[in-house]
Amino acid sequence: MISLTPAKVTDPKSLSTELYRIAEICHGCRRCFSLCPSFEALFKGLDTEAVDGDAEKLPKKVLDDFVDLCYECKICVSPAQCPYVPPHRWMLDIPHVVLESRRFRMQEQGLSLREKLLTKPDLLGAMSRPVAPIANFVNTLPIARWAMEKTLGVHREKALPNFVWENFTRWFEKRGGSKVTSPVAKVVLFPTCTVEWNRPEIGKAAVQVLEASNVEVQVDYPHCCGMPFFDVGDFDAAKKAREGMVGALKKWVEKGYTVVTPGPSCSLMMKKEYPWLAPDDADTKALAAATRDLCEFLMELEKEGKLNTGFKAAPKSVAYHLPCHLNVQRIRFKASDLLALTGATVTTVEKCSGHDGTWAMKVEYFEESMKVGRKLFDPLLAANAEVIASDCALASVQITQGTKRPVKHPVEVLRDAYGLAPA
Repeated sequence: MISLTPAKVTDPKSLSTELYRIAEICHGCRRCFSLCPSFEALFKGLDTEAVDGDAEKLPKKVLDDFVDLCYECKICVSPAQCPYVPPHRWMLDIPHVVLESRRFRMQEQGLSLREKLLTKPDLLGAMSRPVAPIANFVNTLPIARWAMEKTLGVHREKALPNFVWENFTRWFEKRGGSKVTSPVAKVVLFPTCTVEWNRPEIGKAAVQVLEASNVEVQVDYPHCCGMPFFDVGDFDAAKKAREGMVGALKKWVEKGYTVVTPGPSCSLMMKKEYPWLAPDDADTKALAAATRDLCEFLMELEKEGKLNTGFKAAPKSVAYHLPCHLNVQRIRFKASDLLALTGATVTTVEKCSGHDGTWAMKVEYFEESMKVGRKLFDPLLAANAEVIASDCALASVQITQGTKRPVKHPVEVLRDAYGLAPA
């Protein structure tokens, strides 16, 4: 009989014990039956004639599929979704068990060339920046995409982020830093790797919007937060990324700056995952406490009466995608509330885009990712809104591919609503 007492994962044997415990608990609940492909695979396995609901009889292949199909949206550990997450005595934490499984697999098998490349966005960005137009063009060529699929396993039909010649931190340096002299608040903006190398316009809009409310903005981008390493189970690299980030941002925290980031996965990493990786490190705890999602911070300004609400050119309507990694942080409707302050009618859609880091890029998961995303694409289109918005830059790539509509970050919508020209 499977014990429901949580098993501390320390090796492959204890990992197996914990996966079977999860299967037993989830079989008795099934609230997540339609949440994602992982649970679909699990419940189909449990419902076969050979297993007939007995989790102890589950073939290892079913649990392997459960792990492989997880794209770490983390919605299954949202208290609104699962009644057994901490502090419940069963302490269900599926995303971290999945990551532990990938860690043991990586230690045994190593990382593929694809994983080694896709976990290094800074390397890809730095290499592509000098030849950005050429790199972007090559990524549209069918023969190049065929070759990429055959050699790296990146699906030939997957839309990929574009690279830019002038990355965000270069733009900020040329701009001459902050333009605010008597601030109501001070922030250091961590732009995220996607904003740094692919979507600098989001960072520029963030600077403009923050300064419109008289907030001093500094910028610090030590390197990627490490989420890509974490997702493939490379804990050593993720811990090294944490050390670099904490070391670089410590000086800002000690000077009283709020660390603000426009990327939901990065705020999740700094606020939740760094403390999980290093639970006893005081500097890590201090960074977590000082970190805010960008729209979360702007709504704090609004609550304090410090947000500039002089919106002159608001859109009539916005269809807003609520990213999973904001949902799991319990930030939830901060961005949609912020957008509503402009006077726009906001339709919020709480569905996963299916992009989730690099999962959607992989040849074995691309088609599944688009099926996941369809639950988001259809209601966004049905809203028939003037603007589609999402805080997640990678989700925006997926949404654009699925809807054929451009997607803005909420901070770009705010910049436009102020009547400010793009920087």
